Amino acid sequence: MKRIGLVAFGCIAFFGLGVYATAQMMSGHSGHHMNHGGNGNYQHDEVNMPMLNGKNTTQDEVAHMRTLFQRHSSITRDVKNIENGIITTTLSDVPKVAEALINHVAEMITRVEQGDNPEVPIQSPTLLILFEQGESIETDIEIVENGIIVTQTSDNGDVVAALQKHADEVSDLAERGMVAVHEQMMKAHHRG
Repeated sequence: MKRIGLVAFGCIAFFGLGVYATAQMMSGHSGHHMNHGGNGNYQHDEVNMPMLNGKNTTQDEVAHMRTLFQRHSSITRDVKNIENGIITTTLSDVPKVAEALINHVAEMITRVEQGDNPEVPIQSPTLLILFEQGESIETDIEIVENGIIVTQTSDNGDVVAALQKHADEVSDLAERGMVAVHEQMMKAHHRG
């Protein structure tokens, strides 16, 4: 049985949501409003952030992600790679951000346990294996006053590699926000 600790996956997943779709939507433009995706259906709107809406995301899920993206500079992370996984500490001294972080993690854990990939347009491709192989991830969490400490391990080497790669993506997003999202998505776009 999964521990409630799978909440930690969401902590990792939140920041990595941005990696995949930006490559699809960016084409060398800058600014706060622009068409993306070739068909003009999406606008680069850093207030409403429509690219956070997945195939079945709830309004609360989108609101939590939006808060985390908009207030990324208030988030600090420490990641330690261990032989079979990761230990992450993700914190914010801003109560609204810490609350959004904890809520988002809980939402993502439920999705991982159910194999319910939200397919958020700006989601990192690294998340795919974590949704597909969620049952192979053992997660322990400690909710602290201003965030969460997560230990995630697996006996599956591919899952361990994905956990470690995604932890790096999340840290980059916490540090640089949408700039990191755009860069990672451009790299994915050029590889595709």
